[in-house]
Amino acid sequence: MSQSPVICLIHGHGVDASIWDSIYADLALETRVVKPDFAYLTNHRTIEAYAEDLYAQLQTAQVNQVVLVGHSMGGYIALALAEQHPDMIHGLVLYHSTALADDDNRKEVRRQAIKDLNANGSAPFIRKQLPKMVAPDYPVDKTQQLIDRFIKLPADALIAGMAAMAARPDRTHVLREATYPILLVLGRNDQIIDYDKAAELANLSDYIRIETIEEAGHLSMVEQPGESFQILKAFGTLC
Repeated sequence: MSQSPVICLIHGHGVDASIWDSIYADLALETRVVKPDFAYLTNHRTIEAYAEDLYAQLQTAQVNQVVLVGHSMGGYIALALAEQHPDMIHGLVLYHSTALADDDNRKEVRRQAIKDLNANGSAPFIRKQLPKMVAPDYPVDKTQQLIDRFIKLPADALIAGMAAMAARPDRTHVLREATYPILLVLGRNDQIIDYDKAAELANLSDYIRIETIEEAGHLSMVEQPGESFQILKAFGTLC
C-alpha cells in the first residue's frame, strides 16, 4: 500500500473530471494525483453511495492516505467519505463547496431541475447552469467552450447527482471533529455557493483556514488555474 498521501480531485455536478485538467499536470509533478469521474454514473441516489464508490476506487488504487479536494458536489462526497473512513483522511479541501445541507428553497430548485431534465434532457440544463458556474465577467466565448464540453453529459446521471445533493444531511460535525488540516477555497464571485455562509464554516475549528480567489466564481480551477494550483500545492505541502 502507498504510504504517502495522494491528492484526490473530486469534480462537481454538471462537469466531469476533465474540469481539473488545467491544474492536474502541474499537481502531478509534485505528488501522486487521482481524479475519479462520476459524471456518467446513473445508479447512485445518495451522496453516501458516491462516497463508497470513491472509497472502493481508492482501495483498488492502493491509496490508504489521501488529501481530498472536493469541488462543489465533490465536496459533499469528500465529507461523506471523511465521515465514513476518517482514518484515511490526511487533509480536506472544500473547493467552492459547503458542509451545510440544502435549505428548503435549494431543495425546491433541485426538484424543478430534475423535472426539467426528465422533460427536456441535459442540453438546456447545461446551457442554463454553466454561466452560473463562472464569475459574471468571465468571457462569454470561454463559457461557451465549457458548455460545448459538457452539454452531452447524460441526463440520467445529472438527475442522479441532483437527487443525491438534495437528500444529503448537514455534515458540519465532520469539520468540527476533524483533527487534520481543512481548507476552504472560495471564489469571491461565486454564484452557486454563498461566500459569507461558506466562510463562516472556518469558525467551527482551529484546523480550518480559508483561501479566497478574488477573480473567480465557482470554477476557479478553470478561471484562475495558476492561483488555484499554488493554493493546492501549498496545502499539500502542509499536509
